[in-house]
Amino acid sequence: MLFKFILSYYKKRLIRILFGFLMLILVDIVQLVIPRLAQRSIDYMVSGKENFDRIVLLVIIILALALSIGILRFSWRMIILGMSHFIEYDFKNKLYDHLLKLDSNFFNRVKTGDLMAHMTNDMQAIRMSTAFGIISAFDSIFLFLATLVFMLKMNVRLTLLALLPLPFVSLITLFSMKLNFKYFKKVQESFSNMTDKVQELMGGIKIIQAYNQQSKEVDRFDSISEDYVQKNIILIKIWGIMFPLIFFFSDLGAAIVLGIGGQQAIVSEISTGEFIAFFVYLGIITWPMMAVGFASNIFQRGNASFKRIYEFLREEPKIKNKSDALYYPIEGNIEFKNVSFWYDGNNRVLDDISFKIEKGQYVGFVGRIGSGKTTLLKLILRIIVEQEGFIYFDGKNANDIMIEGIRDNIGYVPQDSFLFSMSIRENLKFAKKDVEDKIVEEVIHLSAFYKDLSEFKDGLDTIVGERGVTLSGGQKQRLCIARALIKKPKILILDDALSAVDTNTEKEILNNLKEYSKNITTIVVSHRISSFINADNIFVLKDGIIENSGKHEELILKSSVYREFYRIQKLEE
Repeated sequence: MLFKFILSYYKKRLIRILFGFLMLILVDIVQLVIPRLAQRSIDYMVSGKENFDRIVLLVIIILALALSIGILRFSWRMIILGMSHFIEYDFKNKLYDHLLKLDSNFFNRVKTGDLMAHMTNDMQAIRMSTAFGIISAFDSIFLFLATLVFMLKMNVRLTLLALLPLPFVSLITLFSMKLNFKYFKKVQESFSNMTDKVQELMGGIKIIQAYNQQSKEVDRFDSISEDYVQKNIILIKIWGIMFPLIFFFSDLGAAIVLGIGGQQAIVSEISTGEFIAFFVYLGIITWPMMAVGFASNIFQRGNASFKRIYEFLREEPKIKNKSDALYYPIEGNIEFKNVSFWYDGNNRVLDDISFKIEKGQYVGFVGRIGSGKTTLLKLILRIIVEQEGFIYFDGKNANDIMIEGIRDNIGYVPQDSFLFSMSIRENLKFAKKDVEDKIVEEVIHLSAFYKDLSEFKDGLDTIVGERGVTLSGGQKQRLCIARALIKKPKILILDDALSAVDTNTEKEILNNLKEYSKNITTIVVSHRISSFINADNIFVLKDGIIENSGKHEELILKSSVYREFYRIQKLEE
């Protein structure tokens, strides 16, 4: 699986990759020529002074070849290792792009730490396999065969004796490959758990300190770290056993050559130069034996990481465009017709819901916790899809419209006011990059954030910190409202978006929105009736159905749920 993946990228840069491997082959050939030149030099030295000029010439040639090895090695490293970084870059973007298309249920199921491990450790393992893994595998095979040819030409009997331990090296390598794959996968899973724990600790640091639970959290993290260390130690033990065994059998071959080849040199069956050159070749051929183990280890790690990532890539987005869907910029008319929705076979969150919202209307949704308000908004945003019934935008079935056409024309302010670790200006322009500064100032006034902005030394360039940590809850909500308004949407959705602001600020924002949103369909979900007391229509949700609908005055008379909300709000006031 991993090999096919690597080949698919190599095909994109085939000429360049072939040139890189050609440089690698030339390095190996030059390395194998040098011992033969050294052999001649030694034989000339043994024979006498009259060969001094030849020795000097051979030394110069060897130096030139050594320099060429450096240049060639630099070339193939630049080409092949550079290609591996391109593969990592492209594959990482591919994974990130795929993750952005997945629905919220996937992120509820998968830990953030696991995703972070995929983007870091797993990607690094894949990159190593696309570079050093491929290089080591190719180089070990080619260098082994080429060296074997040189050795056989020199002395067939000595070569066969030197290779007697080779089967043992192969068996050790194959056995270690299986163990490496098994335990590296466990190491990556343990790393995911540790990353996830760090992310959770950093996110909840204030709560940990407030409840004075630092020591307990240290102990919990210590046990997770210990698990990660222990699994790594198992991998190290496998390496620690494998390579000494490979060296042992390689040295056993060297001992055979030293014993038998030495005798042949003494009785002049071979020259001193041949014996030394053969011994050098034996040292060279030992490297491919070890490189096979090195390459197999890298490949097993890369393969384990690739399989982990591939499981995510196989996740099909639950929300995607139909093949014949068209990009249609919606205008703001919404209709639900007998819509039902449920999560994973549980009881229905929404049951046979039907209603109409006309373009430009100001509409409110109210109901107790769990009545289905947020689910209804998710259906409008196409974050989830209805199991039964139909949803229409401007009379067109939502499933016949590209998701981009719907979302591009909706301004959404969620319950959880999320801001990025950027400046206020960048957070506002997140919804629309090319917006003019005068529109930025306009939405800041509409969301009543202008008073707070004057208190910041850097104004719009103030960095708000991770998730907007430097701002209060009310400030974050108002910035999120401004962000939604900046794109001038056809539909504006406020999901309990004023819960953290005081009553006077709420009134100011609502008055501003009333004027601003004359031609914008505005949907407000709130536990505060004051947020939609003057709405064109108010829908009361109860246990997944619309219990009642109408204007404020009508609902006080005919809806017990709405009347209770109104009574509680009055008591609070």
